[in-house]
Amino acid sequence: MRSRGERIADWTAPLAAVFAALCCLGVSFIVAGLAAVGLSFLRSDPVLWPLMIVSILVALWGMWRGLRMHGSAVPFIVALFSGIALVAGVIFVHGFPARELIYAGSVGLIGATIWNVGARVRYERLAPDGTELPH
Repeated sequence: MRSRGERIADWTAPLAAVFAALCCLGVSFIVAGLAAVGLSFLRSDPVLWPLMIVSILVALWGMWRGLRMHGSAVPFIVALFSGIALVAGVIFVHGFPARELIYAGSVGLIGATIWNVGARVRYERLAPDGTELPH
């Protein structure tokens, strides 16, 4: 069985990381939404960079827990490289390549999340009592 923390790590952390990265990128509907609710001050690098990095680390922890549960390393590896792409695109790379890194990292992180959650659900259906299945 997954704990509440693992469920949060499965969905909330990857979405928060993608949100922070897209906000740094300046995606218009996100910037407009923040302005509409009076949260434009959140759109600063000192706020978004730590949010993104911590969210990626929590997401990777959730992927690692999934790896230990269902035994599939692919979601963790995809999430790891996607997280690296997000951080590189937001902090280190600038211009057109940054935009591509952020979009690729976002798609990869969301895809890895869906893959990990699906593998966890399949595993829990096979072993509903929480016992380890041989990998």
